Order: sequence, then structure tokens, then C-alpha cells
Amino acid sequence: MTDHLSPLDIAFLAMEGNSNPLHLGAVATFTPATPVHPARVAAVLCERAQEIPRLRQRARTSLLGGARWVEDPGFAPEDHVFTHHVRGRERFATLVSHIMAQPLDLARPPWELHVVTGLSGGRFAVVAKLHHALCDGMKAVGLGLQLFDASRLSIPDTPRESSKSIIPSIPSLRGIKDTFDIASSVLMNTRPPTLNSPVLTASTRPRRVVMSRLDLVDVHRIRRAHGGTVNDVLLALVTGALRHWLSAHGSATPSSVVRALIPVNQRSRSGDAGAGNQISGFLVSLPVGEPDPVERLRCVREQMESAKAAGPDRGAGALPLLADKVPPLVHRLAAPVAARCAPLLFDTLVTSVPLPSVPLSLDGAALCELYPIAPVAPGHAVGVALSVYRSSVHVCLHTNQAWMSDAQWLDGVLRREIASLQDARELVGLPR
Repeated sequence: MTDHLSPLDIAFLAMEGNSNPLHLGAVATFTPATPVHPARVAAVLCERAQEIPRLRQRARTSLLGGARWVEDPGFAPEDHVFTHHVRGRERFATLVSHIMAQPLDLARPPWELHVVTGLSGGRFAVVAKLHHALCDGMKAVGLGLQLFDASRLSIPDTPRESSKSIIPSIPSLRGIKDTFDIASSVLMNTRPPTLNSPVLTASTRPRRVVMSRLDLVDVHRIRRAHGGTVNDVLLALVTGALRHWLSAHGSATPSSVVRALIPVNQRSRSGDAGAGNQISGFLVSLPVGEPDPVERLRCVREQMESAKAAGPDRGAGALPLLADKVPPLVHRLAAPVAARCAPLLFDTLVTSVPLPSVPLSLDGAALCELYPIAPVAPGHAVGVALSVYRSSVHVCLHTNQAWMSDAQWLDGVLRREIASLQDARELVGLPR
């Protein structure tokens, strides 16, 4: 296992802020066969976390700006695992939002697990927080799998079709020319933030986590009718949801676009499985001004196909790859400023997290939902995270906009987008 933090890991550490903490999150819900005992679930999580070396370590920095993972001599897993009891969907969402808003203590291993009971149908949830310096989305899945009952599961080297379109496995960037090309592309794609844009904000008010669950079969029907991949369809649904939001604010003109950074995993078969962040990205212009849902999907599909053909080590979206070319001390000095420059390059983050399509459980309780939660950069109003688990798609918004903070609104707008694409499907002679 790699002990030294990479320059990109250090950048995430240095960008940490009270109003915009840089941790990843997830909400997993479970259906137990018998009444759940929160203390028992917490004890199971503590026992399994104790066995994961990385979760026993904290980041120790040096005078020259570097950092390495070291064993925390005072580590006790129970200091990182908490229990809560709530009743009702609204109170649960409020609790999740509060948990995600609190920065992690970087003086100790940077992670937390929260067991939440009281959900409808006797279900319980585990809310996870892991600092972005500790892992990217793919590595977070690997750590999470070790907490489940199926702890011997490993992540497939090649993700299933629904994930591999956004998360290919491609060798890391090498060469001065490639570095120069990425830097040039980043400079050419920067532009002043759009004034009064709803997707950008100077507000530091508390953010809200909003979750919605869709049927994967509906997404597959749309994909078969209109082409592309599952992730293309999901990006088109997100585009439609953002269009509804912007239209309600009078901000959707025919030429409107929302520039989205799409993270891309860089872990290869022979890569270091113990390494922290190994990510690049695609920069995609979501056509929120386009009124035709089929045309929005076609535009998204063409951009993704073009980006994948060029590879994730090209273009402005490959900005994370430049981090390894920068000395750690520079990250320490410049990262807090750089974090506030994100709106110059992109308007929102849309990330898709791959999950194994096999039954998972915790202390015998079956996993039924898993919502990833994306961090939100300073100046951004919303981050979007998606996951596909078995027969469901889980969509999660992380936002500080009151209009988007209504779960019923998110459920409704996503289902309208699905219905619109299915109606267009019937026009080409395909049944629902």
C-alpha cells in the first residue's frame, strides 16, 4: 500500500474549507429481516473498520509540503462511528445534510460512519464520509465493500457496461507535450463566470442533500431506442432536470449550456490498488437550452463519444492529471485559491460511481439503495452524483439552492424527463 500522498491527494487536503469541505459521501439503506439494533450495527462497522489499514491512518505533513499516511496511535474506531434515530423522509434528509456539512477532523483518520435508524419499513441507513485526500470514488467503493458482509468481494477489473462508458481504464499521462496540451486547453476553456447564473453562487448557507430513485429498466428502454450508453441517458436526464430548474429562474435561453466536469477513473489492471486519487475528467457542455429531450440526449452522446475517443488524458477536463506535475509545497500555497477558481472552468460536477451488481448486506440486512454524494467546489451551487445498483438508479443532488432542495421536485422532474424520452420512443414505433 502506498504511504505517500500524491500531489493530487495533497491538493484535496489543502483545498479543505469549513464552508466547502472536501469529503466524498454515500447514503446506503438496508432492509433487515429482524428489528435492527443500532449498537450492534455500529459494533460490526467498528470491528470491520479496525481491520482496514488505511482507515487506521491519518495524514502527516512535512515542512516541504509533502505528506504521508501514518498509523494513528490513538485510533479507536468507535470515535468514527455514530448512531442516530429519526422519523420521516424529511428529517432523515435534514440529518444527512447536516452530517455532510460538517468538516472532518484532519488531525485523525479522515472518515466517519453514521448509523441511522427509524426509517420507514424498519429500514436503517449508514451515512459514510471519506475525505477526498483519502480516496477517489472508485477507491471509496473498494473500502466500502470491506465493510459489507461480502467482505471478500473485489471490484471487477472491467466495470459493467453501465459504468465503463464514463469510467474507462486508461494509462496515466506521460510526457511534457501532453502536460503542455492540457494546460493550454485549460487556459483556452476558462471564462468569467456568468453573472447571476443559478448554477453558481457566492452563498455559504448550509447545503442540502436530495435523493431520488429511478428504475433501471426505464433507462435501458431509452438507451435501446435512442442509442448511446446508460451513462449517456443519465447525463441527458440530469441535463433535463437542470433545464427545468433554469427555466423556472428565467435563465434557460436556446443557447444556454451548463459546463459539467465528468470525473474519469484512471485505475488500470496493473495500477497501485492502494493509491489514493487516480482520476482525470471530461469537460462536457450540457445543452440545457435545447427544448427537445431527444436532441439533448443526442448532443450529450456525441460529446461523450468524442471525449472518449480523444481519451481522458486530453483536454481541459484532464486538469487533475496536472497535479502530479506540481510540487507539493505549491499545492499547499496555491490550492485554496485554485479551489475558488473552479467556476472559471466548469459550472457543476456530475460523477457516476460504479457498483458491483451483486447482492450486498450488512449484518444480514440487504442493501437496497446506495446514493453517492459529490463534494461541491466553492462558487458552485450544485453537484450531482449517480450510481446504478442492480435494478435501480440512484440520483443525488448536493445543493444550497432552495428550489432544488425539494425531494418531490427532483422525483417529479426526473420522471417527466423519462416520460418525455419514452413518448419520443413511441414516435419511432417502439413500444413502451
